[in-house]
Amino acid sequence: MYERISPREDWPTLQRVEELTNPRVQERRLLTGLNRVDEASPQLQNWNHAPFTYLNPEGTWLLDPFIGALELSDSLQTALAASIRRRELFLSRTGEPPLNLDMRVLCTNVRGDFADLRTMDPSLTQSARWRIGEEALKSGAHGALFASPYRRASTCLAVFNGEVLQRSLQAEHFKFVWDGANIRSVYSFSDGATLVPEEVFGEKSIDRAA
Repeated sequence: MYERISPREDWPTLQRVEELTNPRVQERRLLTGLNRVDEASPQLQNWNHAPFTYLNPEGTWLLDPFIGALELSDSLQTALAASIRRRELFLSRTGEPPLNLDMRVLCTNVRGDFADLRTMDPSLTQSARWRIGEEALKSGAHGALFASPYRRASTCLAVFNGEVLQRSLQAEHFKFVWDGANIRSVYSFSDGATLVPEEVFGEKSIDRAA
């Protein structure tokens, strides 16, 4: 597009800017050159690739909006808690009427060197958390463990480097029931169980086999 609206002498500079900022160009770079990866690489799975390429303008729990990270949970219950809160925030911002939202669980094995930030003060401001997260990133850690903001006894993992991700597998399938103000319930297509947020956010583990 810049070739149609900019002087030719500016094209080399604009091309370098595009290479730094265009997610599609960055993705193509993974498939070419000396550092290319195989097309079947876990790095190229959409859910493994997107967090590092399409940055969250609000940042993540440990990093500011200019650095991509993938956040994982140590259990299904904690992952559901995080998903409920994030879906509620998104749906409330867009003023969505009551609806049912299908959500799929993804399971990913990770192997790397991670900073342990689980003792971090939960009352820290966002900017303070970001400073600590950036320090962990600069130390060379592949990511960092931290206490879940949704279930304090549980652990989450912020992955800074997508190369430590193994292939993600799709697992359980859920239906989030949005009533126009909150996620009222979560239905499992796997066993027909219906969970309410009070159970999901509780520190007591949900025994879904009972």
